[in-house]
Amino acid sequence: MASATITFRVDDAEREELVSRAEREKVNLSDYIRVRLGLRGQGSVGDAEIQTDSQLGPSDQAQLADHERRLRALEAYRS
Repeated sequence: MASATITFRVDDAEREELVSRAEREKVNLSDYIRVRLGLRGQGSVGDAEIQTDSQLGPSDQAQLADHERRLRALEAYRS
C-alpha cells in the first residue's frame, strides 16, 4: 500500500501541547495525531520494536488493554 505524508505547521506552544498529550497517553506523536484525526495509529515502525503478547509483562498487558479501550472510545465518539 502506498503512503503519503501530510505536513502542517503549528507554533512552538501547540507542538509542546501535542507532545505532552502524546506522552501522557503513552503513544508516539504521530499515532496521537492520527487518532485525533480519526485515523488508526500505525504503531511501531520497525520489526525490532514489535513485541508479542507473550513477551509482555502484566503491567504492559494492562497498559495495552487500557490503550485499546481508549482507542475504541475515541472511535465510538467519532462515529
